[in-house]
Amino acid sequence: MLVLNKLEFSHNLRRTLQHVSQLPPLPETTQALLELRNDPNANIERLIGLIEKDPSLTAFIMKYARMSIFGYGERISSVHHAITLVLGFNTALNLTLCTISAGCFKLPNDGALGRIRIWSQALTCAALSSELCQKMADKHLINCDLAYLNGLFHNFGHLLFGHLYPREFSFLNNLVSRHPEHNARILQLHTFGIAYDTIGMYLIKAWNLPEEIMIAVAEQHFPDYSGNHAAYVKLIAVSKRLLSNSANADGCPGLETATLLKELGIDESDAKVAQERICGMQKEFLVIAEEISE
Repeated sequence: MLVLNKLEFSHNLRRTLQHVSQLPPLPETTQALLELRNDPNANIERLIGLIEKDPSLTAFIMKYARMSIFGYGERISSVHHAITLVLGFNTALNLTLCTISAGCFKLPNDGALGRIRIWSQALTCAALSSELCQKMADKHLINCDLAYLNGLFHNFGHLLFGHLYPREFSFLNNLVSRHPEHNARILQLHTFGIAYDTIGMYLIKAWNLPEEIMIAVAEQHFPDYSGNHAAYVKLIAVSKRLLSNSANADGCPGLETATLLKELGIDESDAKVAQERICGMQKEFLVIAEEISE
């Protein structure tokens, strides 16, 4: 049984999160990828070179590109094929960036909040966010590549929490696994006085990732947010609602999903098609998540 003063724990954790030196540093390869992402002269060969330095990363990119939804299967025989035929430069770069970043955290694989489940949710949320972004009436409202990254990073707060506090994370992982009917964020907030969205926000800020990602991660449970980059917040909230088939996936259950879709300029029928398409891929995402976690 875990016994702690949640106010004191929350205060100490926030103090830790505010000190960049106490957080895992951004991996060197991730820094190189960010530089590549911001380089107007970047090319596919430079990205392939970074990916092929890591055999497990190479296998991951090829496995992702071989998913049934893309229709290429075993014809994808190289990283070059995976990027040029299926993923494209930006998606491949974003997947690589997130995969390498996640590798600096120690976390158990199993459980409702284990690495496998976290990765599966991240991949699925990112894919749906990207699909919905492309359905928006105003294509200039959101950058679809950033929307995809928001999905990949949205639950990184769990990784950091587990890395910093393995005993407390183990307790939370068991608690959420035993009570799937309860909202995991509410359980974490009730037990520790702080939740993964806030923890993730501090990490994104410390890593100096784009502000759009930081705000989307921090506000993802509050789609009524109306500040800077509000469209990114609403998009990730809608994606999570559609994946869980529930408005209770966030802190604004009274705000209709149809209303959020309208604000984003997404037709409900288009959203339904995207939802069915991505939900149909969840088993494949789970397999990929298991392989990443090996």
